[in-house]
Formats: sequence, C-alpha cells, structure tokens
Amino acid sequence: MKRNFKIRFHLGQGENYMKWRVEDVTTKNVWFFEPSEFDAVIINAKLYNQKSAANKINQGSNKTVCAWIMAEDVVMYSTENIWMKGQVSYNPRLMPHWIDNNGNNVDKQEFAEMHIVERKIFTP
Repeated sequence: MKRNFKIRFHLGQGENYMKWRVEDVTTKNVWFFEPSEFDAVIINAKLYNQKSAANKINQGSNKTVCAWIMAEDVVMYSTENIWMKGQVSYNPRLMPHWIDNNGNNVDKQEFAEMHIVERKIFTP
C-alpha cells in the first residue's frame, strides 16, 4: 500500500505553531489545521520515529522533527461518531518513542484506521 500523506504536529515557530501539518508527499502540497478544527480519520497509518533524535530530546536537547504518521488517506469527519478505544501519543521529553495508553512502545505499529480529535490520536 502506498502511503501518500505525512501527518505531524507542527512545533516550529511562526503562524503555524501548534497546528496539525498534513503533507501530500506526492504533490508536496502542505496544509495546516488548528487542533480545534481538525477531526480526521487516517487510513492505513504507520507511526514513524527517528530514535536518535528522540533520544537526544529525551536527554534535554532542543526539539526537532522526529516523529510523524504516514497514511494512505486523510478524511475530515465529525467527532460525534468517535468509537476508538485506545490512544497513542508522542512526547520525546517523556519517552523517546510513540506510546499507547498503557505506556507500551508502539513505534512502527500500523493501524488500518486512526482518528485525530483536536490534539489526540485514537486507535481501535
């Protein structure tokens, strides 16, 4: 399966600070969304992490882009239909990898579907 979209939370300075960044890696088009306005279904997603950069951040270095989600498609949707149970999160200051709601390392884990609601990412 071809994953055409790269999704990450943008922490770079400027007008798009703390917004969701969605890039079509085929066309190089990039869109930014306010978390309060970004509710999306992510289809055939895989979690990515640059471990060396994440470990440096975990040890106190400045933050840099080191984690993202690759997906086949991103579809906007309404939050009233959320049915996901789990959650994944990423903060290299706390742990240098993606974690689930039990604290397990879920780097490179794949999901047929994930939901983003504001700043949270939910899984089945």
